[in-house]
Amino acid sequence: MTFAVPDEYIAERMRIASVAAEWRRLTPAQKRDRVAFRMGQEVAAGRIKSGSLRASEASAEPAALGLVSYATKDRDETSGQEKRPLRERFKIDRDAGRCKRMRVSVSNGARVLHWQAHCERSAQRWNLKFLTLTYRKADGWRPGHLGAFRKAFNHWCVSHKVRARFVWVAELQERGAVHYHMVVWLPKGKFLPAPDKGQRHAWWPHGSTNIQTAQNPIGYLMKYASKATAASAASYPAGCRMFGVGGLDKSGREEVRYWRAPMWVRDAMPGTADIRKTVGGYVDAHTGEFLRSPWRVCVGPDGQVWAFKVDQSETVQ
Repeated sequence: MTFAVPDEYIAERMRIASVAAEWRRLTPAQKRDRVAFRMGQEVAAGRIKSGSLRASEASAEPAALGLVSYATKDRDETSGQEKRPLRERFKIDRDAGRCKRMRVSVSNGARVLHWQAHCERSAQRWNLKFLTLTYRKADGWRPGHLGAFRKAFNHWCVSHKVRARFVWVAELQERGAVHYHMVVWLPKGKFLPAPDKGQRHAWWPHGSTNIQTAQNPIGYLMKYASKATAASAASYPAGCRMFGVGGLDKSGREEVRYWRAPMWVRDAMPGTADIRKTVGGYVDAHTGEFLRSPWRVCVGPDGQVWAFKVDQSETVQ
């Protein structure tokens, strides 16, 4: 049984493809000018007041940042009558937002990598390995250790004609040491060398390692990603990343960015959008469509970040 595709749908898809192709041909400077022109149209229409979109008013992600409502009312001390209620504001928990971004990126990154590996033209059986990298000393973490390990792993994949696909999360042990959990996708018949073996060319000379076969890679990673809390995120060493995804192609990176965007952005943009965060809102990198954020942020005297929502027709100075 066959179904006829409506002509309107075909025309809309052709229009989107044409606009996306035109956008890709633009230089970075031209893209910035295009976004600025779109924002200028908003100003001309009266929906944005000139000069109201500043870097300090960058959009916030309320659902991902552990917001706490602080609604207050003001009272006129002379008459005793209540004034107009002050704007409801939310305190942003940046550590909680960091944990949520990790869970969303790790789950979707692992899912897309697993799907792409099994949909290759030369599809084959895969051997998924679960690696654990542990430091010998509790304070042994230094910037660049994991980067050197990934570089050695990528070199091994190139020499063995294997595409490097991996997802990793960082976890704090009870003794305060950072250790890493990583899942890698390898074709059947390919075996990783022990990363801690070798005196001069060990991939991980900072402690011990463990390699096991992963039956449920996404479940393994989410088990450790779900352990991260706002309190534990604040205890990570300065500059220590909590997660990473490697091996995604262009479409895979776009899909992960799509699911990391707030829900109100995903509802307003098509599923084919390459959503990028920019000053004052979000932009579709394919078409240059700009979506103004209804959220504004401010920093209190104590350094705490607050967010409040405004109407699209309201002007904020």
